Amino acid sequence: METNVIVGNPTKKFFIEMITRDISIEDAIIDLLDNSIDGANKINPNDYTGLKINITLNDSEFIIEDNCGGFSLEVAQKYAFRFGRPDEAPKAHSTVGRFGIGMKRSLFKIGKEFVVESQSNDDHFKVIVDVDEWSKKTKKVTADDGNELEIDDWNFNYQSIDNKKLDTDGTIIKVSNLNHEVTDLFCDDTFLNELANDIQKLLNFSLLKGIQITLNGRILKGNRIDVLISESALPYYANGKINDVSYRVIAGLGEIGEPKNSGWYIYCNNRLVVEADTSNITGWGVAPIPIWHINFVMFRGILFLDSEETLYLPLTTTKKGIDATSEIYKSVLPIMKNGMVKVLEFLKKIPQMGDQANNYRQTLCDTLEKVSAVELKTYDFSSHTEKIFIAPPLDVDIIAQKKNNVRIAYDVNKDLADAAKHHAEAKSYKELGNTSFEYYLKMEDITDEES
Repeated sequence: METNVIVGNPTKKFFIEMITRDISIEDAIIDLLDNSIDGANKINPNDYTGLKINITLNDSEFIIEDNCGGFSLEVAQKYAFRFGRPDEAPKAHSTVGRFGIGMKRSLFKIGKEFVVESQSNDDHFKVIVDVDEWSKKTKKVTADDGNELEIDDWNFNYQSIDNKKLDTDGTIIKVSNLNHEVTDLFCDDTFLNELANDIQKLLNFSLLKGIQITLNGRILKGNRIDVLISESALPYYANGKINDVSYRVIAGLGEIGEPKNSGWYIYCNNRLVVEADTSNITGWGVAPIPIWHINFVMFRGILFLDSEETLYLPLTTTKKGIDATSEIYKSVLPIMKNGMVKVLEFLKKIPQMGDQANNYRQTLCDTLEKVSAVELKTYDFSSHTEKIFIAPPLDVDIIAQKKNNVRIAYDVNKDLADAAKHHAEAKSYKELGNTSFEYYLKMEDITDEES
């Protein structure tokens, strides 16, 4: 027996405090949603229609249940409840679970008692944990010198369920005896709205692929991230593979909307990890790219990174952000910046149109096709040369005439416009414009046949 050993084992209480310290309650809940979506991906990676995840939370309990296939008893015994991912663990197969702590960290963050029940094919089992009791749980082992030692027991116990089947294969997680800060949050409408918004943003790809997520009965909708496309306006794109990571870079134009929607969006295995970024992490303000400016409000960049082995992706532990020191990301960033150079060169020209600039931007939004990130992931660019940005003509009339409709704009005195809007009972100047045009057609007896 070695006599020069210094004990370095962690205590369970310290371990729980450390792994939960840097994750928010919102991120903990979304981590659990990620697990359900990973299950949905195994069922049908292309279409999640018919698959559901229901979240119920209040000041006494948290429940998340899904019909996304569940996980087997073998997975539970060998991997799902381990702290860390063992070397012999099978590949994650395009999931976003990376370090093997997600589910446990989330449950410890939310409360002190939890039940995990899962049904998958012929397996149906339940794990019941009282965290305070578990943290005190020890076991006796025999040392090399024959002496008996008492050490922390990190294992969990499960119960097989033979007589009661769930309606479909899936997982139900219930957390009670909530932590104090969680109890307060779960009663806060502001928190619930922020959680809903986070889910709709970060899991937009999965929501748009058809999975239904409800929060206290409210059906959540995925927030679309669109790029404007037409035959005469095509985004810069580049596809490739670095080691075992596939990438697709798209840089182009988006709607005017709010400035906060401009920038780069980065997906890792279809999970949004960077949203509307305009920092130097995505190249802004790093030569030759200028810092973000309101003139670049229409810039949209999307980076898709995919790998069968999640460990190869430049994910952070909280899945909010990118590891900018990753060799994979450092290899893709110059391609992203190349696309930015080409798109920003075009966007810099729009202000030169003077008073027509805003009209031109709006016309682009009104006339070009909006293609979502989900569609762009598999969009066929085969007829479009890679790493080339095809900019739309810098002419309002040409753009407007690409479709059957044209945009009509004119300036009038504001007081007269307000008086006319009130008289016409129009809700906006745009509605007044439509009303005045229709009035002109009627008074001049102009019909569709004449046009």
